[in-house]
Amino acid sequence: MTEKEKLKELIDNPKKPNVNEWAYEVESFLNETNNQTFESKHLIQGIKRQGDCFGRCENLVALLRQIYKKKYDRVSIPPITKRNQIFVAMMFSDETASIYESVYKPVIHSLNYAAMRIDEKEFNGSIIGEITSEITNSVALIADLTGNRGGVYYEAGIARGLQLCNHPIKLILTCQRDFFNKEKVHFDVSGDNIILYDGINDLSGKLKARLQTVLNGENML
Repeated sequence: MTEKEKLKELIDNPKKPNVNEWAYEVESFLNETNNQTFESKHLIQGIKRQGDCFGRCENLVALLRQIYKKKYDRVSIPPITKRNQIFVAMMFSDETASIYESVYKPVIHSLNYAAMRIDEKEFNGSIIGEITSEITNSVALIADLTGNRGGVYYEAGIARGLQLCNHPIKLILTCQRDFFNKEKVHFDVSGDNIILYDGINDLSGKLKARLQTVLNGENML
C-alpha cells in the first residue's frame, strides 16, 4: 500500500478496527512520513487515554484531510512546450484582420516570437480543446477587447485561470480607445492596465514596449 493509499484509508475508516488501534496506526503513519505535529500528538494522546471523547477523532481526521489535500490535491499545470509562441485573441472582422497582419503579427515576430491565432490553425476535433492547448503552451496571450466578443473574454479567462494556478503565462489586454470610451469593456477587466490605442502606429509602439517589459527574462529560461 502506498503512502497516499494508507492516508486515504485512515481518513475513510476512522476508529477502525477500534478507536485505540486506529490512533496507534495514525501515530505510526505520521511519524514515518514526518507529518507529526504538536496538535496531532495532543489529539492522539487524548484518544489513547479517553477513547472517542470531546471530538478528538473528528479533529484528527480533519488534520489528516489537510495533509492529504496539501500533498495530493494540488493542481498540476503542464509545462509550456512552445516557449516562442504568443497567442492572440481578437474579434474576427476585416478591420481586426488588418490590425493583426500589420501590427500584432509583425511586432511579435520582431521580438523573435511566433504569433498564434486559432483561425490560422488546421486541426481535427474540438476547437475548445485546441484553444486551451495552444494557450497553455504559450508564454503570453494578447486579448484585444475591441468588439466585446465573448470568445475573446473566454480565451483571456483561460489565461487568467492558468495564472491563478501559477502558470507563467502573461496576459496583455488591448482595446481601441474610441470603443473603450463609447462602448466600454466588461466591468471585470475595466480596471486592468489595458493598452488603449488610437491607430496602427500607436498600437505598434505601445504593444512592443509592453511585450518587452512583461516577457523580460523569458528567453533566459
